[in-house]
Amino acid sequence: MPSSREIRRRIKSTQNIAKITKAMELVAAAKMRKAQAAAIASRPYAQLSGELIRRLATKADLLEYPLIKRVVTPPSSPPKIGGDRGGMIPRTLLILITSDKGLAGALNSNVINKALNVIKSEGAEKIDLITIGKKGSDSARRMKLNVIAAFDGKDKNISILDARPIAEIAIADYLALKYEKVFAVYTDFVSTLVQKPNMIQLLPFADDGSQITDHGLEYLFEPSPIEVLERLIGSTVEFAIYQCLVEAVASEHSARMVAMKNANDAAGDLIDDLTLSYNQARQAGITKELSEISAAKLAMEG
Repeated sequence: MPSSREIRRRIKSTQNIAKITKAMELVAAAKMRKAQAAAIASRPYAQLSGELIRRLATKADLLEYPLIKRVVTPPSSPPKIGGDRGGMIPRTLLILITSDKGLAGALNSNVINKALNVIKSEGAEKIDLITIGKKGSDSARRMKLNVIAAFDGKDKNISILDARPIAEIAIADYLALKYEKVFAVYTDFVSTLVQKPNMIQLLPFADDGSQITDHGLEYLFEPSPIEVLERLIGSTVEFAIYQCLVEAVASEHSARMVAMKNANDAAGDLIDDLTLSYNQARQAGITKELSEISAAKLAMEG
């Protein structure tokens, strides 16, 4: 059994760790409330903007427009990446959203594994990555994946301006026929205790199959249906990336708060166990000293 001095030192170090985890739990809880409110508040706009595009594309008879539907023919020989549509090798752009910091349980590993499953199924040679957050960027480079752009993550004050450069890269490369599809992989905020890795298709604009009811409404397009649709799809893709960012941030702070609470609870249990061991060691020491005193007294008397 360790000495009482060693146990006392371990108790003190565990108490110091518990103070740190408690402080991190409180900070994460404060950030979590704001992040959750931002994620929940923007969801209706993200859903309704997609419905609007489907309705307008149907009315303007633009369902074959490249941003809505991409037709890829088998590559010619020799194969080429990009170039004319007939010679394009189907490639995919993956936008991977993680956090810059750890101490959030399995949050980052889960979303990275989600992306890796897609990469394995499609083939790493057909996947390009845009990473947001140092955890995803470090993992991608460690596995020697093709990262075309890397952005630092943010854990507060997310704005649409943070999503704009990412959307511009995705749309420009898609229209340049570099990619057949563009996906975003992120962590979807469900509740404080539940965060699920998720993947959504950004381009071509995915039809979710829902029925659109416009009650016979007529639309007047100005300046033209294509220009209106281009602007709307660009804004919708931009906002979809923003929504992924705020969902990921809300998930990060929720996961970190839960992880720090669990760590703080575990530290408390460890302190209780160490205190019991300390008392036992101290009692054993006292008993030993009493036995030695008694033995010495008997020896002197004898």
